Amino acid sequence: MKKVNEVPQRELFQELIHLSSEFCIILDGELQVIDVITKEPRLSRLLYHPFHHLTPCKEVKSFIHAIANGTVIGLKRFSITVDGEDILFDCKGKKVDDNIYVLGNRVKESDTLRFFDLNKFPIPAMMLNKQGRILKSNTHLKNLHKQMVINENTSAYISTGENTHPIYSKYCVVFSQLSLTNRDAYAEYRTNDVRLVIKGLTDGDHILIMVKDESFQERYEELLSYQQQMQAVSQIAAGVAHELRNPLSVIKGFIQLSKLSNNLDKYYDTIYSEMDRMNKIIEDFLSISRKKMDKRYLQPGELVESMLMIFHSECTLHDVEFVHDIQETEAYLYVNDQMIKQVLINIMRNAIEAYEGQETNRMFYVSALIKHDYYVISLKDCGPGIPPHLLEKIDEPFFTTKNSGTGIGIPLGRQIIEEHNGLFEIASVCGEGTVVTIKLPIYTETARKPPGLN
Repeated sequence: MKKVNEVPQRELFQELIHLSSEFCIILDGELQVIDVITKEPRLSRLLYHPFHHLTPCKEVKSFIHAIANGTVIGLKRFSITVDGEDILFDCKGKKVDDNIYVLGNRVKESDTLRFFDLNKFPIPAMMLNKQGRILKSNTHLKNLHKQMVINENTSAYISTGENTHPIYSKYCVVFSQLSLTNRDAYAEYRTNDVRLVIKGLTDGDHILIMVKDESFQERYEELLSYQQQMQAVSQIAAGVAHELRNPLSVIKGFIQLSKLSNNLDKYYDTIYSEMDRMNKIIEDFLSISRKKMDKRYLQPGELVESMLMIFHSECTLHDVEFVHDIQETEAYLYVNDQMIKQVLINIMRNAIEAYEGQETNRMFYVSALIKHDYYVISLKDCGPGIPPHLLEKIDEPFFTTKNSGTGIGIPLGRQIIEEHNGLFEIASVCGEGTVVTIKLPIYTETARKPPGLN
């Protein structure tokens, strides 16, 4: 039975709690709740069971056990769901005599992501709690999901969405990264027509996932790539036509000889080999114009040697001496050969154009060798070189010093090589020329497995 003077003491205690905190939980030495002081009845009912209703539950238990052991604990942030709404509290505690006192203050709106108005975001976005429950999403996300025929009537937890659409697996990747590291996370969702960049950030209690639709940008980049490809094709067509004249002249000559000697068998093998040579020239040319995006394993010689005829014909056409040194290897590349050829042709064209107005020392060197697990292709010219102030800008899209240039060749080339896990390097000295080095990872015949594949 309480003493008479304890009643005003408790009322005074309540007033002090209400002035300093929104609630106070009092536990005994057995960690049983003996009292809850708060002005909110809906909170009071839940806080009588803090180990069940305050989350994350494991952290709440650790927090209270630490206080019971006399450890000084700083502020800890926990949440409680009241009538379907997650409310955040910064909590602190202290052991006095045999009782444990836990005080909680509601987190201000400016201190948490939870209070962001998602409908003010210009991109699709959703908000989740640490348990992965979707608290809210904006109209942009709902419209995106509608376009992708995603059923919005799924469970409120992000993990269950994986059964409805593959994009939810990307959401889960971002959510997991943020939950584990509390750092900004990133993932991509791609199909033939769609590229979505998914990013997330967290304040430690809530997670914001945002989606940027880069599908249009990807289609734009593909168009630029195709334009560059077709430009390369048109410019080397004259060189290929020139190269075809040589085997045609040989075939014509031997057919005339066979008619004079009335003996076709004598010249059959030579004529056939020249026709095969013409077919190879045409195939190499057509391979540049094909828009094929698949990667495949091939030996480096298959890639580079198919380019030598085109390099030779283009250099001959422009009065440039072509020198090459290709190292043989049994290793493999994992590449889209058409895209790599496009890069090589663009570099060759730049090298030849560099000789405009230069009468002497017109050389174009190509070398290829194995170095430190990379197949290293170097393409060198002896032109005027690139001034340092222009070399700094050479990777900027649409930057060009040519009257008819697009300014996309070098940035696009670098992007293609980097998409192959390779390196794209440019070195230039004024008055000496420019060297472009391409490094592509190699794979042995017994371990032909590109990085990132299971």
